[in-house]
Amino acid sequence: MKKSKLVIFFMPVFIVLFLILGIIIFPNESIASAKEGLNIWTNVLIPSLLPFIIGANLIVDLKIVDLIGFIINPVTRFIFNVSGKGALVFVISTISGYPVGAKLASELRSNDQISKSEAQRLVSFCSTSGPLFIIGAVATGMFQNSSLGYLMITCHYLASISVGLFFRNHGKELIPRSSHSLREDIQNVINARYSNNEGFFVLFGNAIFNAVNTLLMIGGFVIVFSVIFKILSLFKIIFLLSYILYIPLSLFGVTKELCYAFISGLFEITIGCNKIAAVISTPEVLRATLASFLIGFSGLSILAQCCNFLAKTDINVGLYIFSKFLHGTLAGLFTFLLYPLFKSTILVSNFSSAYNVLYNNSIWNYYIENYKLILPILIIIYILVSLIFLEKTSYKIKNPS
Repeated sequence: MKKSKLVIFFMPVFIVLFLILGIIIFPNESIASAKEGLNIWTNVLIPSLLPFIIGANLIVDLKIVDLIGFIINPVTRFIFNVSGKGALVFVISTISGYPVGAKLASELRSNDQISKSEAQRLVSFCSTSGPLFIIGAVATGMFQNSSLGYLMITCHYLASISVGLFFRNHGKELIPRSSHSLREDIQNVINARYSNNEGFFVLFGNAIFNAVNTLLMIGGFVIVFSVIFKILSLFKIIFLLSYILYIPLSLFGVTKELCYAFISGLFEITIGCNKIAAVISTPEVLRATLASFLIGFSGLSILAQCCNFLAKTDINVGLYIFSKFLHGTLAGLFTFLLYPLFKSTILVSNFSSAYNVLYNNSIWNYYIENYKLILPILIIIYILVSLIFLEKTSYKIKNPS
């Protein structure tokens, strides 16, 4: 037997046994962390997610996603190489937050409404956080700066769209134009809707049943990962990872405390963002950058929730995780670069020479003084380059070499 198979088999076994051992050694701390996870689930997740999950289920069952998809299909097909259903999934995800986008995309694939390649492209940019968390919880509640939330949410969705453009060629598949007229497509959807002989109240009841089961599963993930993080902290593993991360990041003025907070967020973004915001000795721009990365990456707890949905389909989970890492990286980069525009003044920094190289020079100062003229020009150039990129990539898909 190959060693790789033995490692794959026994690695989860050792991890589970290690965590169980930690719970046995630290029972009081484990119970306290489980209560914290339960508190997050009951006070935050259930009120914020339940209505959206019920609505998302109804949108699929009532064929609303199909009807809207037919109308906006030409736009989404050109930009992201996905059908019009993708735009609706993206909108729902941006409103409701994790993990509704991944759940809805996996349901479309499970129902065979989209192909495997389209599902992979769709889930790469339709799994996002919601404005309530970014603006309300992170910016206002943790950073005590509500206006910072608008910068972070702009960068978050801009990064998501950028990832969608990056993945538009995945699968070498071009979404075809509909061979039917809009009227014929709508008629077919209506006929399919009534062919199941299920009335609205049956679908409504099914939507509530599925939503409650989904939230129970999400609550389990939150509680388990809350305990996992506590056990790893008690065994000083989080501290060790933080110290390893601190070695290269210390060159940029990152403290050990900030590294610890960042590692915390890799497990659970709410805990991580709260700890990052509390490190007031670090400039806000760096804290906001790291928080933006965590929100885009989503953390292991939410990744596990999303992967639970995706693993029931043929969507590549590893590729999805890579897209989330790319999403987090771009969101953090956009936040770091656009932060001076958010402040509207030239910042004075004392935390690293690297920051001064970027922001304290004549070119950047000229940009800040004239950004109202330069920024629209850059946006126009970005749109033109994107259109050229879309046209060329569409041609390559149509005519593969």
